[in-house]
Amino acid sequence: MPALLRRLRSAGYALHAMSNYPEWWRHIEAKLRVSDLMQWSFISCEGPMKGLRKPKPESYHAVSSALALPPQQLIFVDDRRPNVDAAHALGWGAVHFKGAAQLEDELRARGLDF
Repeated sequence: MPALLRRLRSAGYALHAMSNYPEWWRHIEAKLRVSDLMQWSFISCEGPMKGLRKPKPESYHAVSSALALPPQQLIFVDDRRPNVDAAHALGWGAVHFKGAAQLEDELRARGLDF
């Protein structure tokens, strides 16, 4: 997965994280240093998402607003179907993550070039 993120970033795509779990996010960050690949992280305990959690619509609105991008320009990737369905219902591109190869195929099918 880190290799895919590096390729996306090198191709000029902005990458962000959106997490409900600050402790889990810190663990992932310590192990993989994903902040080196992502420009901004949205965590439910801080910043624009403080007190908001996926799949509540307000959490997606907060992220879209903070990025100053309409939902149609965002692609949300998550391993939990309710979160993906919520993003899709709000107009985001949405991918139910099942693995790096599947994600790469889905992103290419949506026209991303990397």
